[in-house]
Amino acid sequence: MGSDNRDKVDYLSKSSLPLQILIFFNGCYSILYFLVTLALMIWKGVEFPYPAGRLPWEIILLFVYIVVEACRLFIGSKGNKTENLAMIVMLIVLSCFSALANVFYINFQTYVLRLDLIFNSVSFTFIGLEIIFGILSIVRFAK
Repeated sequence: MGSDNRDKVDYLSKSSLPLQILIFFNGCYSILYFLVTLALMIWKGVEFPYPAGRLPWEIILLFVYIVVEACRLFIGSKGNKTENLAMIVMLIVLSCFSALANVFYINFQTYVLRLDLIFNSVSFTFIGLEIIFGILSIVRFAK
């Protein structure tokens, strides 16, 4: 029965649990955001007069946004779990593009409803916290 090396931990993980939790819940929220925003756009397209050709571009941007968001969250999760600096930097860079899409939907969308403001504000909160924890992870991984 001597010493058992299986119980000995040689490596301490530097992965950020708060970042991983944010990425997980942001993934769930992104699905909800996409479905609600798409439903709102369809409703606004039926109820309000849109300038010619404007609504299809807003819907296309929403689809591009959800693809970028899915890639961003996947890269961030993988980068956090593998402690890969380049992937965390990519998370932060793609976060800027996601934030720009939120700015568009708050300020430059043809019709902005209160529900749009609420959903985009929550999305901004997730993105901001992920950027903060991403920077902290970069500092931690670099040590």
